[in-house]
Amino acid sequence: MEKIRVLEKNISDKIAAGEVVERPASVIKELLENAVDAGATNICVEIKNGGISYMRVTDNGVGMSRKDTENCILRHATSKISTEDDLNKIVTLGFRGEALSSIAAVSKLEIYTKSRDEDAGTHLVAQNGEVLEVTDAGCPDGTTMVVRELFCTVPARMKFLKKDSTEAGYIEDIVARLALSRPEISIKFINNGKELIFTPGDNKLSSAVYAVYGKDVKNAMIEASFENAGVKVTGMCGKASTARPNRNMENFFVNGRYVKSPMLARAVEEAYKNELMTGKFPTCVLNISLSPEQVDINIHPTKLEAKFADDKNVYHSVYWAVKNALYSAAFVPEVSEHKSIKPQYVAPQTVRNEIYQLRTQPAKNASLPEEPKQIVQQKMTMFESGAKKEPMKTEEPKKEIPFEKFIPAVEEKPVVHKAEDERVDFAPVEIKREEIAKAPIIEKPSEPLMEEKAEAKEVPAYKICGQVFHTYIIVEKDGKMLMVDQHAAHERLRYEKLLRQFKAREVTSQMMLAPEVVTLTSAEFSCFLEHIETLNSLGFQAEEFGTREIIVRGTPAEAGECNVKDTVLEILGMLSEGRKRVDDELSSKMLYSIACKGAVKANAALSQEEMKHLLDEIFSLEGINTCPHGRPITIEFTKDFIEKQ
Repeated sequence: MEKIRVLEKNISDKIAAGEVVERPASVIKELLENAVDAGATNICVEIKNGGISYMRVTDNGVGMSRKDTENCILRHATSKISTEDDLNKIVTLGFRGEALSSIAAVSKLEIYTKSRDEDAGTHLVAQNGEVLEVTDAGCPDGTTMVVRELFCTVPARMKFLKKDSTEAGYIEDIVARLALSRPEISIKFINNGKELIFTPGDNKLSSAVYAVYGKDVKNAMIEASFENAGVKVTGMCGKASTARPNRNMENFFVNGRYVKSPMLARAVEEAYKNELMTGKFPTCVLNISLSPEQVDINIHPTKLEAKFADDKNVYHSVYWAVKNALYSAAFVPEVSEHKSIKPQYVAPQTVRNEIYQLRTQPAKNASLPEEPKQIVQQKMTMFESGAKKEPMKTEEPKKEIPFEKFIPAVEEKPVVHKAEDERVDFAPVEIKREEIAKAPIIEKPSEPLMEEKAEAKEVPAYKICGQVFHTYIIVEKDGKMLMVDQHAAHERLRYEKLLRQFKAREVTSQMMLAPEVVTLTSAEFSCFLEHIETLNSLGFQAEEFGTREIIVRGTPAEAGECNVKDTVLEILGMLSEGRKRVDDELSSKMLYSIACKGAVKANAALSQEEMKHLLDEIFSLEGINTCPHGRPITIEFTKDFIEKQ
């Protein structure tokens, strides 16, 4: 008996559809690419219920004749290529002829189309890969694709879809990236009757960035441009203020097609080296233009990957496009009524040393090219213009002491010092009762900070010797000298308290005097809608506030006076890392972040009472000598070791 047989058409069509149509966003991507290839200058995308029940894409492109409309849903039917040589020089977004065939196989598809040279349009209805109806229709020039009941013929695929808001976020992300790649096209996106994206189509990338990411990101973007050996890079890259905890705002387009490329991401991040904090990733919108024969995008069914004939040249071109843009952007201090940022001064000798190293020493990283002459000349100009200027004298910023976070409620009885406590080398900070009255009052907790005990744990005897560098506390204890990292210690205490509250579902929140509005990307906003309960369980009080904006009214009490925007974005970045549920590991990471943001920082002067309160809590810990990130809290120096040194 034969075991090899040819599959039926409806089965093979569904298998092929599985490679192209993964979720509603896949359908929108294919339909948008067809609209762009049709020469549209206006495109409207409308969805309902995350695109599962309804999707519509309308364009004003060239349209199709009746015969072309009947052929477009056939397998491998395309107008983009005709010979084998065309595969080596693909200039359109679509070319395989599988999109409409795959969509029709797993949904109810309707097409309204009319070409400019015909008097009447065509209306086609297809389902399960079969054409049900073809009639004349009155419609404007262009094409409208309507997709209903996605996966109606394969209900098993439905269980792999996420919430409607999440699926809508994926679609919005696809529309946003197309808008960034084609600023000359006016694009509108409507979700459940609400307009979320609208670009004017004025061929200005800054307008598209404004429509997608908002005013703050648009104002912080820098134009980038570089061309070398047939590779041209244009676009914009963001200043450090636009950085995110993930790569969602890194946008790369190869000949107008959005691609995901680890090589391009490395080039951009290498250009930002020493510009961003560890764990932060830049914002960029870069279009790489090169000969179609030098790139292959037919290496993955979704066409999201690209293979270059000369990776090194593309890498160098992207690197220097971003590097030149960052060098050209002068530091402009921002002044507001809340804070004042003082300009940074770069010493001439620092520039001289950097130029000398660039000219005389070969690059250690073989993947980086030699620095272009215009960059070296620019640095020399900076040095010559600033060499004769004296360094700007600025006052050292005052350190804000988070007094209320350490010291317990002040009792009426005077403090009695022991004899050995009086041998301190410096006088303890005197705190006037009038100052205490002005400070926020935090009631003393009725139980110890750590796990509840039947009896309060006795703190071992120790002697505070002082604070060095406003960062480390020096202590004498058990015949040893201890150096305590105040930030690591306070971070650990806050984490333990947060963890205990989180497990008991009793995280304390504090309302903000002035609620803060945070603008999110489409992916971040959909993540927020999906995990809003998780944010509330962490102590945040946040809700929707306009298009892709949320308003934060409350924060965890243990977060202190943290940067609300950075904290929320960091937590949303953790939640969007492809996890379907919040497990213990992810919860711990989020609590780490909150504890770190609220802990006292280095360079903060502490009073004698604050140091004692902090040390009492730390020395009561059992078997714990690291912060949540693994850094040691205390380092010991024995008397013998010090004598030998």
